[in-house]
Amino acid sequence: MSEIIDVKQDDDPMDIARKWYLRLEDSSWDGTVIDGLNKWLDQNEENRAAFEEVAIFWSEIDTMPEIMALRETEAQPSLHLKERLEANSEPEQKNKVVPITQHHRTPSASFRRFSGMQRWAMAASLLFVCSLGLIIYSNDLPDGTYQTATGERQIIELTDGSTLFLNTHSKASVIYTDTVRKVNLIEGEARFNVEKDATRPFIVETSRGIVRAIGTSFNIYDNETQVEVIVFEGTVAVNHSNNRTTKLNTSSLSEEGYSTNAVLVSGGKRIAALENGLSVVRPAHPLELSQKIAWQSGKLIFRGQKLSEVIKEMSRYTSKKIIISDDRLGEMEIGGAFDTDDFEALLNAIEDTFPVRIIRFTPLVAVIIEA
Repeated sequence: MSEIIDVKQDDDPMDIARKWYLRLEDSSWDGTVIDGLNKWLDQNEENRAAFEEVAIFWSEIDTMPEIMALRETEAQPSLHLKERLEANSEPEQKNKVVPITQHHRTPSASFRRFSGMQRWAMAASLLFVCSLGLIIYSNDLPDGTYQTATGERQIIELTDGSTLFLNTHSKASVIYTDTVRKVNLIEGEARFNVEKDATRPFIVETSRGIVRAIGTSFNIYDNETQVEVIVFEGTVAVNHSNNRTTKLNTSSLSEEGYSTNAVLVSGGKRIAALENGLSVVRPAHPLELSQKIAWQSGKLIFRGQKLSEVIKEMSRYTSKKIIISDDRLGEMEIGGAFDTDDFEALLNAIEDTFPVRIIRFTPLVAVIIEA
């Protein structure tokens, strides 16, 4: 971490203090680091005050729920990712996969517990590791299974001409037979453009039910608390279930081929499958429709959403960890269009628009505080 200790003396004292403070997270530091820090502190009272302010700030951050929860888990060393990828050859797929983003993965580092000043500094490095959301992303997936890491998107061109757009941090498996076309959306978000085939319905299984279509275009997002379905064209039938093994009873199908207890959702409408049932079908807001189309081209659109909601949504596409230090700041409303791979542009817009400061402790950890 030579870039942290290599400080310029004409920098702002607060910036220098943060660099020295984070330098202490490196377990390889020795007496020369302490000597350098002490010489800088002895230069003037402004340096000492800046370092004390950083220490106090981190002591407060260290007691935040996010930090306390992360400290309970120690990151385990992993094999070098390049070696893992080279060891796994990509399985042959009948469906054509078109990657539309390139995600740069960073191997994790081991974590050891420290006390006092080092423990506070280590909170930053722990966030750095844990915020990566490191799933060992392997190409060694079962045939017909597709997965994206954080920040990745894929287009899967299915054998019948249908298309599956897989969003960030998502996973799905595809099974085609002579009588049915089935996709299991294991996690995440996907858009489906389905080719018509009256002899083989297109079924998507989710954690909270089944979505059935013949020829249509729709988006499904499983965010753990609900499964949201927004239909762009055509009509889909939605059955609620909290069990992925639930099967459609073919004896209860209507003449149109839909389950008689299903809820029909037509183009421009939205429905959500909750834990206890289905929500009321309602027209999708124009912003909702725009948002579900925009993510496919790497864009996120906001119109007056709370800052906390914007950060949460943008965090789906990045390994950065952003902490809002005060709940009042999270209530501020923001709007705009941002690239999913340019989190820094969002942070700059926040800092330019609101009376806040963004303190960047590492390239992947930042805290929003009141200015």
